[in-house]
Amino acid sequence: MMGNHVVKLLAFSVIVAMTTSSFASSNLISLSDDEMAAETGQALLSLGYTAPSGTTGGLTDYGYYKLGMEAKVEMNLNIKNLQLGCGGRNGPGVCDIDMSNVSLSGPADGKVNSANIAENGTPAWSTGRPSTSAVMTNPFIEFAIKNPTSASTREVMGFRLSAEDVLGYLSAGTANVANPTDGIKTFSGFIKVAQTPVNAFTNPAMFGTTKDQMIYAKITALGIDRSVTTNPNAMTPGSGSYETPGNDIAAYVDPVTGQKVWGINVAKQNVNFNFPETIVTGNRMSQLNLVVKDVPIPTIAIGAADGALRMRLDQSILGLANDPLFFMGAEGTSSASCAANYNTSNCSYITNLKANVTVKQNFNLIHNLPISSGGYLSLQKEAMKWPGSDSADIAQPGWWLSFKDPLDFGALNPTSGIPMQDVLPQIATYVTDYLSQNNIDLGFGEALGAAVGAPIYKGIGNIQLANDARAVMVLENLLLDGNQKPVPNCYGSLTFC
Repeated sequence: MMGNHVVKLLAFSVIVAMTTSSFASSNLISLSDDEMAAETGQALLSLGYTAPSGTTGGLTDYGYYKLGMEAKVEMNLNIKNLQLGCGGRNGPGVCDIDMSNVSLSGPADGKVNSANIAENGTPAWSTGRPSTSAVMTNPFIEFAIKNPTSASTREVMGFRLSAEDVLGYLSAGTANVANPTDGIKTFSGFIKVAQTPVNAFTNPAMFGTTKDQMIYAKITALGIDRSVTTNPNAMTPGSGSYETPGNDIAAYVDPVTGQKVWGINVAKQNVNFNFPETIVTGNRMSQLNLVVKDVPIPTIAIGAADGALRMRLDQSILGLANDPLFFMGAEGTSSASCAANYNTSNCSYITNLKANVTVKQNFNLIHNLPISSGGYLSLQKEAMKWPGSDSADIAQPGWWLSFKDPLDFGALNPTSGIPMQDVLPQIATYVTDYLSQNNIDLGFGEALGAAVGAPIYKGIGNIQLANDARAVMVLENLLLDGNQKPVPNCYGSLTFC
């Protein structure tokens, strides 16, 4: 058998040689030096060199040797686990880059339009994601050499894999769930997040029943000024002076338990804002940390149906009741009716509230990263700035993944609400500041009723907070909608292949 292979190989070699000889003799012509100099062409491979900046110890004081391919390379790939720099230069415990169930394909050409919030906005491919390819234009490998002109001291300090342009779609993870175990676990690198709309909402919450939410105000009744505060002990189950709301009290009814509870219900509020273009950079990051300042919170409307507060006067009115029951609206009003028909006589409104929103979102809750620019993956011994990278992109020691232009997340639309517990004490402070300058004035009939223990139904009007009043709101690890739902890069029903 071996002899037959040798004969076939020799026969093939003879045919190739004869063909080459015939081609050379019939098609090739000699050129002079001048004629050669006048010819132009493009090589498949190119070499480049960038000299050191000359700044001793600087971030660019290296010689950069670049080997590139003048071509477009298409690829579609799935990587079960991408782990780089685990232990090593940056210490034990975690990896510089740790991603699982990573897919790279061509870009999506549409989005799902569905009434189902879990599906709406999901990236879509008209021909199916597995049939598309990411395109790398002019890929190259580049080495950073310290002391490149000295044979005795030159040293390789790092290398990077890159391309002049990358067009594709990168996803990580297999499911858009609240607590994923895959996806982007740790990330070292440089990302610009493009301006991104956020359409969030707050959870309904009960206000004014705890000590950190106490309200201090002044009441004028029958010509007498009295100081009044909320009485949290009377509204807290388990405390020695708790009073169960009786059937004759129009307290707020908890929609879950069906029981009457104390407090003022703060209805769900939509919180819509834009992330400005933001740089995210660092080593071994597991969370996106941003602060967006001066986010306006819609006017909070309050009516009598939103609940009641137990109050305590510093002195009784005419020697009678000193623990009035207070509703922040005229009888029959509600937050819905007050919001629909602005009425400062019968309703209460908290206006001019702004928030500094802190965003703490784990990277593994962000699944989809459309790529439309150059980028690189590098490994370096010390901090350096690679040629052509963003001015703020300083590659840190270890593995580093960088994207040149802003990544467009499309939209961040949380499907779960923002808790209000940390915001309510701040609102209480701002309301107290307002009421310290604006007395609650009871009419003659209201004052007489309060004196004999009747509930006070009183719209406070427009509680306009100071221009510098800022609540601190935290948006943390909220499940996002279909814009971040990963689409399998597989044929059939497999979620990863």
